[in-house]
Amino acid sequence: MLSAVRGFARAPRAARMSAFDGIARPDVCILGGGFGGLYTALRLASLEWKGVPKPRVRLVDRNERFAFLPMMYELTTGTASCWEVAPTYEEVLNGSGVEFVHGDVSKLDTETSMVSVLTPSHGELLLPYDECVLALGSEPSFADIAGAREHALPFYTLDDALQLRDRLLVQQRAPRAAPLRVVIVGGSYVGVELAANLQSWLGAQLELTLVHRAAALLSSSREFSRLVGVQRLEESGVKVHLDTTVLGIDTHGVTLRDSCAADGAEHAAERRLDADLVVWTAGTKPSSLASALGLPLDERGRICTDATLRVNGCSSLYALGDVATLVDARGSRPPSTAQAAMQQADYAAWNVRAARLGGPTLAFRYADLGEMLSLGDGYGSLTALGAINLQGPLASLSRRAVYAARMPTTKQAGRVGLSWAVDAAAGVASRLLRGHSHDKAA
Repeated sequence: MLSAVRGFARAPRAARMSAFDGIARPDVCILGGGFGGLYTALRLASLEWKGVPKPRVRLVDRNERFAFLPMMYELTTGTASCWEVAPTYEEVLNGSGVEFVHGDVSKLDTETSMVSVLTPSHGELLLPYDECVLALGSEPSFADIAGAREHALPFYTLDDALQLRDRLLVQQRAPRAAPLRVVIVGGSYVGVELAANLQSWLGAQLELTLVHRAAALLSSSREFSRLVGVQRLEESGVKVHLDTTVLGIDTHGVTLRDSCAADGAEHAAERRLDADLVVWTAGTKPSSLASALGLPLDERGRICTDATLRVNGCSSLYALGDVATLVDARGSRPPSTAQAAMQQADYAAWNVRAARLGGPTLAFRYADLGEMLSLGDGYGSLTALGAINLQGPLASLSRRAVYAARMPTTKQAGRVGLSWAVDAAAGVASRLLRGHSHDKAA
């Protein structure tokens, strides 16, 4: 695959003709294979291109696997398999017509319309584009906290989830006189869901503390989700420190200070919290690659776009997801969620196609479909359509069903849905057997 791409990249544009009456086949490069990038590629490949040659779509990502990030909690705790929530791009894209290029984007030349990609085994590739979609995602923001980058384990990617799982398994198997002490920094969705899942998995083997600088957990979530999430943490024994700022992280734990400490009283308010492992979920920033591409950025380093996702001043570039400043047709910013990225992917694909066909473009409109939280094995929270509120096992099963349906391809959705249905049936049977045994003993 890569050798074919490399040879094609060296061919002059005039030579890259399709069998469609000698008309050059347009090139679309999509940089970044997260929800926004992958779903844009698949959507482009599925659209009809009547009267013009279908474009050659290339998806570029530094990883070999697509990570279904909302299921990384289950991957960490062993209640989901890697093939289910992190299939390879080659597997996902097989038969779609989308070409996958494994490598790091090093340069975007808007004058020559070329993308430079450094690949692990083929050196530098030069990929031409007629339209280019930037779906570069985000990366951890350690907010200049002393020692955070060196001593805290972030939890945002597939590699992070696997590394956390490996470290916890090593600690779990080692002889211990006391529970494993884990501190999670950050009380938004990721921090709360991870805390609930780890506590459910390790139970009494774990002493878990969640540190959050604000006065409440899940401050951007719906009230129902927040109440269920907080209650779940309380019932499972997770210690929560609110209004608490992390001053530093080292090999032995974290240094904290009350966020509401008065000026000049910082030293008196400092305290230590010992830990065997510190996990960082306290924030992200747009991919640092965005600032290296020479494109218009806002004060937070996001690429400036209009409501059609087109980059300001660059007619052939589009940006979406965490790396874009997108304000939708209603004047609001969509959240940084997989749900929003998948919706933007549909608009990006449509507008790229419109640019090639000369049709009308669409301004993005975000549709809030609700939110779902994973709160431990077999327990969840779900809100939808402003009227549906679920918690417990039914919410957990519903969440898995929704995510199985939203897998990138029908094939993957079918395989994952069947696997999870079998697991759910086995879980129900196991609970029934335990209940029967208990009744007999009584």
